[in-house]
Order: sequence, then C-alpha cells, then structure tokens
Amino acid sequence: MIGALVLSSTNCGGKSSGGPTPVATPTPPPQSIHTDLGGTNFNVRPGRSNSTNVDFPPVGMLDVAADWPGDDNIQVYATDQSCPGFDAVTSGGCAVLARADAPGPKPKRITFPTQTGKIYTIWVANAGTTTEPVNLAFGITTAGPIPQPSGAPTPAPSSGPGTPRASPTPSDLAAGPVAQVKAYIKTIDTGGFNYRPGEQDADGNWIVHPGEFVVFDMTQRNGAGLICSWNNDPAWTLDDPDELLRVKETSSPFFLRVIVEHKGHFEMFGEIDGVRSNLLRVTSVANGN
Repeated sequence: MIGALVLSSTNCGGKSSGGPTPVATPTPPPQSIHTDLGGTNFNVRPGRSNSTNVDFPPVGMLDVAADWPGDDNIQVYATDQSCPGFDAVTSGGCAVLARADAPGPKPKRITFPTQTGKIYTIWVANAGTTTEPVNLAFGITTAGPIPQPSGAPTPAPSSGPGTPRASPTPSDLAAGPVAQVKAYIKTIDTGGFNYRPGEQDADGNWIVHPGEFVVFDMTQRNGAGLICSWNNDPAWTLDDPDELLRVKETSSPFFLRVIVEHKGHFEMFGEIDGVRSNLLRVTSVANGN
C-alpha cells in the first residue's frame, strides 16, 4: 500500500498556516513525434552518384531509408548542403554526418541530428556495374509536431521536384557577412517539366544531356555555416569554349538558366560580396552514356 504524502507547516505561535502548501504540477515533457517527409526515386548509373536536398528541417533526428532491387552496391551519405560534390565526400573534403556504405541488409538507413536554418544533401552512389532504381524515404523525429504557419499549405520542394522540405524557407536570414558560397545545379528539366536529380561521374563532372533545361543556383553562408544576408547581387562567370549553352533570361541574379544545345564541356563559378564559390565542371553527353 502506498500512502499519500501530506505537506504542512506551523508557525511559532502554533497557528495553522492555512492548510497544505500547494504543489505545482510539473509540465510533462514534449512527446517525440515522427513525421513522414515523403520520398523520391531515381536511377543511379554504375560508377556515378546522384544527390537530393532536404530543405530547412527543424531541430530533430532526420532518417533516410534507401532501397533498390539489385545487389548490395548502393552507398548513402549525408552532408551539409555546402558540400560541393560527391568527389569532396570521398576525398574527405566535406564532413560526413552519416553514412551507410558497408555491406548490409536493405533498405540501408542513416540517421543524423539537424539544426535549424540549414539544408542537408543526401548522396547516393552506385559502386556496382548495373544501373539501379533507388527509392529514398525521409522522416524526422522532433520534440512535438513540426510547426506550420497558420493557413499555409504543406511546404513544397524548393531544390527540385521530389525534394523533401520540412519547413518553409526562413523569412529572416542569419546575419552576414558572407563567408562561403556554394554553386550547384538546382533543377534539370529533361523536357515537358520532367525533372531528374543532379548526377556526377567518377571524375567529379556534373552530367547533362543535349536538349535539357538546367538551372544553376548559389547559396551564401556566414562563418557559422548558416544561410545569411548579403549586400551585392551575385554574379556568374561562365567558361563555355564549346559554345554548347543558350543562356535564358532570369528573374533572379542567383539563377543561371541555360539550355544545353549539344555535347561538350563547360565550367562556371559564382561570386557574392567578393566571396567566390566552388568551381562547377559540367560535361554534356548523349543520354544513355
């Protein structure tokens, strides 16, 4: 039998203090909630890597599950979105937040903690000899439900179709100055608004095909690695000796919008407030190569 604990007090005059002292009821800790962020799928060719972003997740534990029908030849990595390419992942140029690159059962899973105001990149590499259709499923565990603006729809992808996005783009950017700039492929339209993820070969070249409509983007970060405010509009520098690009008009100086006209090679970089981005090396090859 468990007896009740009664708290009381008296004063020096022997008079009652008025009854038991109120005891505050402790606030229960928030319940952990797992939220499904959806998924995406794409083909990963042998010896190549594909990537997709998770935009601005809240603080929590992000989980990614990768599944495919073939042999145990798919490797999965997570980095901050500032990582310029998969070649930097394999060379140690980027901090790897989680990895599943050892032999093991499918689906392969990775989990890592997130910070507010950041974008994360999931890299999928094919170490085998056959093309694999890979399905990625995303979720996040948070202390309570993910807050959504009142009356706002479920946030849509911003870094390309199929990209999970757990919360809207922050309305107030972190303070500058700009310390690093990342240039990357935002979207690749293969025609008729059919999109595919960015693809990189074993030499670190990004792969495009003649006839595709490609949008390049830049993201600026401060010394703490947070997306931050900037002073001057970004500028692009394009080296296209094979004259394989037709540059389109854009409504934002962050975007470089091009149509790939034929096979060849080109390079580019961006600059914001005097800070130069990584160099993007891009090769246009026939589809299927």
